[in-house]
Amino acid sequence: MIDKVRAIVALSFVFSSFGLMAQNQDKPLDPAGYVTKYNPAFAGIGPKVYVLPPPRTKEEELVDFYKEKKGFYDSIARQLDFQSAVDDYKFTTNASFLRKNYNPFPTSDQDWNALMTKTEQSNNNALVAGLANEYAYSLLQKGDINKTLAVLTRGLNAAQASGSGEKMALEHNLANAYLLSGNLNEASRMQESFLKKAVDNRESIDQANTLVRIALVQAYTKSYKAAENTIIRKAIPIYNKTKNHAGKVFALLSLSRIYQLQNKHTEAQWFLIQARDLANSRNLEKDLPEIEFMLAYSKYVQENYKVAVAEFEKARTLAENENNKVLKLAIHDKLGDIYLRLGNFKEAEKELASYWQLRRELFQSSEG
Repeated sequence: MIDKVRAIVALSFVFSSFGLMAQNQDKPLDPAGYVTKYNPAFAGIGPKVYVLPPPRTKEEELVDFYKEKKGFYDSIARQLDFQSAVDDYKFTTNASFLRKNYNPFPTSDQDWNALMTKTEQSNNNALVAGLANEYAYSLLQKGDINKTLAVLTRGLNAAQASGSGEKMALEHNLANAYLLSGNLNEASRMQESFLKKAVDNRESIDQANTLVRIALVQAYTKSYKAAENTIIRKAIPIYNKTKNHAGKVFALLSLSRIYQLQNKHTEAQWFLIQARDLANSRNLEKDLPEIEFMLAYSKYVQENYKVAVAEFEKARTLAENENNKVLKLAIHDKLGDIYLRLGNFKEAEKELASYWQLRRELFQSSEG
């Protein structure tokens, strides 16, 4: 009887095994349906077919492309800082003479140094100061901050030796260069020196402009409250009293930047709107692209994407009118990211293509 039971169990096992084999044969080798050619009669070592994950979708690839470029935004922001320093660059009183008599200027470091050395040997320190300022300007445009600092220092020494008025422009540019380089101690020292001179000479506008720059140094050292008070309580009242509208726009824009550094985007927008209204009412168009971009950026951080898109589009139009390619690149970067987050892959792809075209143009030397 026991043998009979064993036989029945054995037969049941055999039949169930055949059933499983049959089910496995009926089961498709490639459930995803992406394999179009394989040999079902293959009897060699290994599985009859290797089932790979399905190909990545175009949308998944787009997400990865955006992740890959995310870290580069710091380089764009850095370039915008350089652009601001270039826009704020001051030229010496003999700049027109130099451009007329040394046209064209040298194009290599070697030729610039040779010209400056020759001029130094003739003891014409005022010309050396002016030439150094022009040379440093070309270096700043290239983003070479270390050489810019060295050449401006050389020029300032010449200006001090000559006792000429070229000193003021070189000091201003050197202070900005120190700020760009992250040497906040030197930047602060120079700005405090400027402030003392402005107060002693009763130069109200110079005093207000210097106070705003002092506030920016304070903000970069994270003394945010002091920075806010320097602009609100000291600089802006001077601009109001002197009716210097361009200076007030500069102060409001700088104050907004200080709030953005603290991630206080509601406060930043409040002052940006004031800056925009004042700039529009006084036809001060120079700062409008940056104002619109900063407004859009704050909306972007707050995830108010619909308004951010509209603001970025305004900023793009203004940047195109001024041929501000660095700002356009920053706009492509953020607009594309918004479209990706909203699932608008078509627009995200268009922004990415424009982004790469402009990035290669602007950063060709650094990316090879």
